[in-house]
Amino acid sequence: MRPQSFLLFMSLLAGCASGPAYTPANAPASVGPTPVKVGDFWEYRITDAYTGFDRGVQRYEVSHSDANRVVVDVTHDGRRVDTQVYSAGWNGLEHPLTNLQRFRYDPAFPAYAYPLQPGKTWYTVVKATDPVTRETYRVHTRGKVVGWERIKIPAGEFDALRVQRYVYAGNSDARRTQEEIVETDWYVPAVRRAAMSEASSQHFDNSRGGGGDGGGEYPERIRGDWLRAELVRYSR
Repeated sequence: MRPQSFLLFMSLLAGCASGPAYTPANAPASVGPTPVKVGDFWEYRITDAYTGFDRGVQRYEVSHSDANRVVVDVTHDGRRVDTQVYSAGWNGLEHPLTNLQRFRYDPAFPAYAYPLQPGKTWYTVVKATDPVTRETYRVHTRGKVVGWERIKIPAGEFDALRVQRYVYAGNSDARRTQEEIVETDWYVPAVRRAAMSEASSQHFDNSRGGGGDGGGEYPERIRGDWLRAELVRYSR
């Protein structure tokens, strides 16, 4: 990672990590993965966090669940767009990385490190394989359970564990730096999934900098989508 890229990204992360300390009454000391079953669903209103524009409703519905795998059908405004595969506890086996293509992960993508408890951190490197091109990348993830927060969203008010991930996709080449991703989930045990989430990314394009030939000392920063998902309805 370029020094200016790293410093810029870490300053962004420091801003994201701040927040008031809060502990709900009768909060568990730690939270484990919550089982799901076929037919469970969650619907989220997607908003462009840059502009505030409505990006529609995304629905996730469990079509298969056993001790090792959870398969989820994804629809957007009623149109099926994807099928994603997770291990128990929502650690991904096959799904897109934020603002990138679909990957298969070995071991599972470390969205959560159970049991979850405030202050817990983890650092994991996994192999991500593009099932189309067969290219593989080493994806680095730093995760932290920031703590409990009270959130209010269309589906109601919830006590949620705020989980942040800083992901480095490992997909750099001669033209571009790797994708640097920030993901935040507000995980609600009673909902059995994150009730709210945000994700954004950026990379630097070495061919579009300040030099006369399009390159130069200062490559151009390319921002990916910054999307916010808020739960509007779910199976209880």
